[in-house]
Amino acid sequence: MIQKWIAEIEKDWGLEHFDFKKALIKRDASAIKTTEYKMEMEWFPAGAEMEDESNPPGTIYAEVNFTYGILTSFIVVMSEDSREDPPLLQSPKLDDVVGWVELNIGLKYDSDFRLRRKDKDGDCTEYFFSSIINGRKVSPGGHIEVKVNERGCIVFYSLFGFFHALYPEIEVKHEEDQSTVNMDEIIEKQVVLFGVPEEDGYQLLYGVDEEFIDAVHKSVVLFWNKEDSAEEIRISDKIVGTVWEQFYESQKISEEEMSLNIPHSDCLPISGDENSEFVKVISNYLKVHRPNESGKWQVENIERLNGLLHADVVPVNDADRIVDKFRFLYDANEHELLYVLDKREMLSQMNQLPTFDVKVTKDEALELLEKDIFFEQYYLYDFNKKVLRPTKRIDCHEFVNAVTGEKVRD
Repeated sequence: MIQKWIAEIEKDWGLEHFDFKKALIKRDASAIKTTEYKMEMEWFPAGAEMEDESNPPGTIYAEVNFTYGILTSFIVVMSEDSREDPPLLQSPKLDDVVGWVELNIGLKYDSDFRLRRKDKDGDCTEYFFSSIINGRKVSPGGHIEVKVNERGCIVFYSLFGFFHALYPEIEVKHEEDQSTVNMDEIIEKQVVLFGVPEEDGYQLLYGVDEEFIDAVHKSVVLFWNKEDSAEEIRISDKIVGTVWEQFYESQKISEEEMSLNIPHSDCLPISGDENSEFVKVISNYLKVHRPNESGKWQVENIERLNGLLHADVVPVNDADRIVDKFRFLYDANEHELLYVLDKREMLSQMNQLPTFDVKVTKDEALELLEKDIFFEQYYLYDFNKKVLRPTKRIDCHEFVNAVTGEKVRD
């Protein structure tokens, strides 16, 4: 399989005169938490060698998704293309780029993907596409980037994220009756106060916290008795980057190992014991570092990423989140806390914490934003039921300055 893909890419992309350097197979977690197998490959221009531990200009990088049998990346490093006879599109225009994607990936324009943005970069045109279903956006999203020069030669291509057409077994639910949803309540809840860092401090703005109208978030409010002694917390002295690198290395496998169908660890559900243990560790940590704030914090968004458990811990009071938030990384296998990001501590090192000189009320902000708030139709992947269901997402591109009352464009 490896040799087949290497030969095919060399033939199709004009790499006959390049030096093939390496290939590796890795186990990966998709955007919807399914296990996929991918192969990364590199070619150097003929006779070129590493320069200061970096690949030489003109290196070719490619990635193949074995699970779905498609090329997912092709990159000419630094856009320094030294291929003698690269394949050319008819032109660098949108229609020809779309035709190439449809032919090579099997996705259909205006059915599976659509243009989101088009940019110019020197003599190259960059196209950015995003996934759709029945004309709606999708969450999690899928993205395609293609960069093509004036000759019609592709020098950058990348497909990542979720495209439903590549997962034909996933059911798409029909429109559901959402007449019972109180849109006014959602608007009132989602208009919140933001703190935007600036050079001389903070700008306080009212804006819409984007959310799906029927989203259900699991959160746990933390309570403790400050008089009781906190249990000992095992804090690792490992460097997060090193742990992530070791985890990445552990996902490199052989062609034979693919047949074992071992799931990527990030695709495994978080057990009740793991969840309880992590919440208890977080509670003990806050008991030590914020002893007088029992009942003022909640744990949310626990997920498994790069082999570690991650959690956001935020104040129950929305306004306090401008300057206060924690991010915890926990190694459930070793039962030790790996890293804690303390937003208040980080901000205090960067600049002065903002004073909340708010002169505009939330009701006044709501009135100013009312005509600018909109609900966009989506298909949302349900990770529990493993189906795509229709919903709507609240959004707004305008903000209101909480001090002056002026409207600010995103």
